[in-house]
Order: sequence, then C-alpha cells, then structure tokens
Amino acid sequence: MLKLKTKIPKKPGVYFFKNKKREILYIGKAADLRNRLRSYFSKSVKDARILSMLKNAAGVSWQKTDSEIEALILESQLIKKYRPVFNVLMRDDKQYFYVVFTKENFPKIFISHQQKDIGPFTNGAALKTTLRMLRRIFPYCTCKKPHNNYCLNYHIENCLGYCCLKDESGIKNYELGVYKENIRAIKDVLGGKRVSLAKQLEKEMKQAAKNGDFEGAIKARKQLASLNKIFKNAKIISKPPEDSPRGVLGQLKKVLKLPQIPHRIEAYDISNIQGTRAVGSMTVFTDGQSYTAEPSGFRPDKSQYRKFKIKSKSSPDDTAMLKEVISRRFTHKEWPLPDLVIVDGGKAQLNATRPIVLKQIPIIAIAKNKKHKAEKIHAQSKESSWTVGKLPKNVQNLLVQINNEAHRFAISYYRKTHRKIALI
Repeated sequence: MLKLKTKIPKKPGVYFFKNKKREILYIGKAADLRNRLRSYFSKSVKDARILSMLKNAAGVSWQKTDSEIEALILESQLIKKYRPVFNVLMRDDKQYFYVVFTKENFPKIFISHQQKDIGPFTNGAALKTTLRMLRRIFPYCTCKKPHNNYCLNYHIENCLGYCCLKDESGIKNYELGVYKENIRAIKDVLGGKRVSLAKQLEKEMKQAAKNGDFEGAIKARKQLASLNKIFKNAKIISKPPEDSPRGVLGQLKKVLKLPQIPHRIEAYDISNIQGTRAVGSMTVFTDGQSYTAEPSGFRPDKSQYRKFKIKSKSSPDDTAMLKEVISRRFTHKEWPLPDLVIVDGGKAQLNATRPIVLKQIPIIAIAKNKKHKAEKIHAQSKESSWTVGKLPKNVQNLLVQINNEAHRFAISYYRKTHRKIALI
C-alpha cells in the first residue's frame, strides 16, 4: 500500500504517481502540492479510477514551480511527452484544452477541444486566465470583425489597435512585425520556452539602449519585468472564494448580467446647495487586473479620481449636472475606459447619461432613500432593476462602498471649494 511522505512543500507544482518500474502512471498540477497529494488519501475518495491508480502506484514525487501558471504549462508539456495511462483514463468524461493560432496577417488566439497548436491543458479556466495575463504584456486582437475606429481593448492596452481596422492600407511593415512578435512570444510561453523568451527580451533591451532607441528599451524592460512577475506570483488554478475581491466581482458580473468582470468601475456624484457652486466627482475602483500583470485586491484607486466644477448650471438640476460631468469625462481619450459606470440617482439620471457613455460600457444608477441609503439599482434595460437589500451580501457591500465613496469625495470637494470662497 502506497504511503505518502510527510515532507511535501506547500508550493505550486507538478506531481507524479509511478509504478514499481518507475513508469509514470499519472501527472497532475497543484496550487498547493501538500494539500493536493493528501487529498488522494482521504477516506472520501470513491472514484474507482483514482483508487485503481493508487493501487498500481508504488511511489509519488513532485517538481516545485514558482507559480501556478508555470505548473499549468509544465503539466501540459509533461502529459504531451509521457502520455500517462491514467491521464487518459481519468479524462474520459472530459476533454483537454488546446490553444489555437489562426493563419492570417494578424492571427487570433482561441481555445479549442480539438488537438491543435499547443496543449493539452487540463484546466480551461486557468488557461483563459493565463492568456488574459499574457495579453496585457503582449497585446493581440480578439475582435470578431474589423471596424472603422479603435476598439475598447485598444484603449485599455489589450490590443495594438491597427490589427482590427477595416482599412489596412496605412499599416506599416514594422507594425505587422510587432504584432507577430507578440504572437510568437505567447507561443513560446505556452510552449514552455519562457526562459529563452526572457533571454531574448533582455537581449533586445540591451541592443535598443545601445542603439539609442530608449523607447524600445523601456518597452522590452517592461515586458521582461511583467513576464517574470506573473511567473513568480500569479495564482490562477484555485477558484477564488466568493468573499475574495475576484469572487465578489464574479458575483457582481452575474447579478447585473454584465458582459465581463468589471476590473475598473467608475462612480459619479454631484454636490451642491440649491445649484450654487456645484461640483461633480469621479471615483475609481480597480482590482489591478486591467492595468498590471498581477491580480490584486479590489480597491479605490485615488490616483484616478477626478473633480469637476459645474459650468452649465447654476440652478438645482442634478440630472443636467451629472450629464455635463460624464460628457466632459468621455472627452478624455487618454483616461483608461471603465468596465462599469455607476451614477447616483434613478431612472432620470440613467436615461440622461446612457447616450453619453460608450455603447459597450454598462451603466447603472443607484437610487437612495431619504436617509441617503442605497435602495434601488436601475440598469439600461427597462426590466432590469434590483432592490439593493436583496442582492448577495458581498455584492451589496461592494456597491454601497463604491456609492458612498463617490458621495464622500463629492461632498469633500464641495466643502473645500466653499471654504475657499468664504475666506476671500
């Protein structure tokens, strides 16, 4: 009977079950090797295939990795190399995942169950997260059809922009080369050639600096640093708990029927007394995923906050003032675009601001009661509204926190401007 050693590291990595001939029976990956391997010897294990594998196993070993992404990729490489018998038997009710690169000027990348370019991978969700992280370092296009103007992903630096325009006449050869280099880099990472890619980036950085191309040197240095960072720190295999920042955002996406997880949320509020000296505020909450390589906690990003002095109204009209603020915000093309906009108010505020916000960005309005407590959420479709108190507690807390922060910042700015006038 196989017995498990006790000195197993609590680290991500790949593990191997072997028979008496030291042939590999099964290869798996883990975010925590100790916990994963111990789970095989739990009394709760009933799967006949796992029990059969354990009966045939004479030993178990493992290989630590610096991150869960590295474990995912290493597992794929080793399964492809050794084709362990129990990896096949234990997947008969599921399918492996493969990464496909299309054959066109600007190749697209997608995941398939058919045996294609790179794979097999055992965890589709982890593979999607890995691609999302790599895309922030090596941008590529995901647009289904060409279009006339730059896409949303271009504005959040997930796309090079020119790769999905209808008119390709202005595209330069070096731009095509940059895109193909990004695709090649992603192939190298997923194919287990990260170390050679890192050496190549370091070589490019030094050569660009030597040639006086400081912009190119900075770009290569950032790519190298981001690549190293995600392979040292990224946690992707384990599903985030519902009370974690990522878990709460996942719940928010589901409850509000958003097209994607809102990595950047902007909230707006107005502060005035009878229309005099009115001001508006924009507060920003991010989880770090849209703008850095490493996921982090969802938090207020105060460096992104913005203040507005109302110019168009001197009479009490919060709806018109809110409309002015958001109109001015979306003239700033250099500001990162949000994944969700929240405005303070009800249907009137929502209807007034909806035409201003870009069509692909969802917007909701949070109405308050007389005690200034969030009470109702209105979305762009007429049938979509929610009572705040009936939402999951984590989602409720998040929305109330964001809404309260927008109100606090607006009041703070109003008081500051009011004090200045009073002192004059």
